[in-house]
Amino acid sequence: MYILSVDTTAKTASAAVSKVSDGEVFPLCDARLNSTLTHSESILPMIEFCLKNASVHLSEIDVLAISACPGSFTGVRIGISTVKGLAFGSDNVKCVPVSALEALCENVSDEAKGTVICACMDARRNQFYNALFSANGKGSIKRLCEDRAVGEDELYAELCEKYSGRKIVLVGDGALLALRLFSAHDGFENMKISTVRSDRLLQDASSVARCAIRHIDGAVPADKLSPVYLRLSQAERERNERMTKE
Repeated sequence: MYILSVDTTAKTASAAVSKVSDGEVFPLCDARLNSTLTHSESILPMIEFCLKNASVHLSEIDVLAISACPGSFTGVRIGISTVKGLAFGSDNVKCVPVSALEALCENVSDEAKGTVICACMDARRNQFYNALFSANGKGSIKRLCEDRAVGEDELYAELCEKYSGRKIVLVGDGALLALRLFSAHDGFENMKISTVRSDRLLQDASSVARCAIRHIDGAVPADKLSPVYLRLSQAERERNERMTKE
């Protein structure tokens, strides 16, 4: 079975073609781009690159995996639309939406048992898109909370209250910001908080593929694929603020 996975939820665009055998995902070709190109410019050429260099035709793809939430509103829509367009050309392909936060934590699923993996995507307005997972030391992760938009103070307080004795690693484009903000809090020197290695910090479509196989029962038809938003867009928030003032 072949799986094509895509992530466009943040500045990084990522695509991968993988082979799945006995439940294991083996990446054949992947690509990541973190540049000034927009996702609408970069993602289709990246998909074409991965298919070509994996020697896999689009018609051979059995599963299309996409990070459907959370993240940049425009980025998420581009990714969903791209996968929908690819899926409409096949009657048999399965579309599997996954959490971008879970995929980020999958980047470091090989952490030691008990490690708390804290995904932090910068949501602006002093908030992070966040989810917490625990590593089992055997390459798997267990979800500790649902995806959410959370303030920095609230997140740090939760980590102190529930996980102060455990190693905590931060992953995602908001990880460095979160670490800097956390370091200004009382008691930070007693916490075991660090960021992951730079090559594991950002979105990776191979991790999206591994999440998709784990959630293959959640496959949906292409026309049912849709973004999942954890909060209103900036335009919607500004409109609501204007209406409230009026």
